[in-house]
Amino acid sequence: MTRSMTGFGRADVSSKLGKLSLEISTINKRFLEINMYLPKRLSFLENEIRKRVEKNILRGQVLLKFEFYPSEKNLISFLPDVTYLKNLKKGWEKVSKDLGYSKNDISLEFIIDKAKYLPEEKIKDVQPFKKLIFDTINLAMKNLLEMRSKEGRALVIDIEKRINKIKKELLSIKRLAPNAKKKFEKKLKEKLLNLFKETEEIDDRLLREAAIFADKVDIAEEITRLDSHLKQFLVFLKDKEAIGRKLEFLLQECLRETNTIASKASDADISKASVEIKDELEKIKEQLQNIE
Repeated sequence: MTRSMTGFGRADVSSKLGKLSLEISTINKRFLEINMYLPKRLSFLENEIRKRVEKNILRGQVLLKFEFYPSEKNLISFLPDVTYLKNLKKGWEKVSKDLGYSKNDISLEFIIDKAKYLPEEKIKDVQPFKKLIFDTINLAMKNLLEMRSKEGRALVIDIEKRINKIKKELLSIKRLAPNAKKKFEKKLKEKLLNLFKETEEIDDRLLREAAIFADKVDIAEEITRLDSHLKQFLVFLKDKEAIGRKLEFLLQECLRETNTIASKASDADISKASVEIKDELEKIKEQLQNIE
């Protein structure tokens, strides 16, 4: 299913350890980029969290914000070690005295601020924490993917409408193309009549010029390829895998064929239709920047 790269998911899960809150937000980016704010005490799970995200999201910039609120029974294990704090206080009081300041300047707030640089004890029983974290991730990810899928469906509807508009313009070009050569031959003959008097000379010159022109301005192949690309585009939109890069490549091919048609055709109506097609393709290009 086509999914948008823009989305948001939140989850709050509680256990005996405490309450864990997670917000996952995603925005468009060409490749996958994962950033997270994880409590230092739980940083040992960062690699596993990344792997879990990579299983669900293939493209886009992902931001995970974790907030952990320990339960009353578990709170003490998350507080700074008192022995560390005492030694830290003594150390800073000595530094303060040596520098000529009062040791009273070493407040509890000062000590707590410096304590954040101290190593924390590793969690002994990691399984309950892993369960809490991945239960929260699964729930937040579910909400995120639902939003991305909903926005993806809206993008598909919009793109399909634009593809249908393009197909109508292309059908118009198909109808006009056979007459383009006849119009050119008529204009060329009128021009040559002003230059040559002998009919035989005019016809010979006209045939040569028309043959050259036919090779240069024939747009049948471009029309066929563009029509094929449009059909493939609609097929990709229903693909269950990430399709953003495939569609971007296909769109470039559509633009290339359209530009060729516009440059080769010497018909005002074909040129007008080509401009309309290109305008719709550019709008689709903007939409594709947000498809996974």
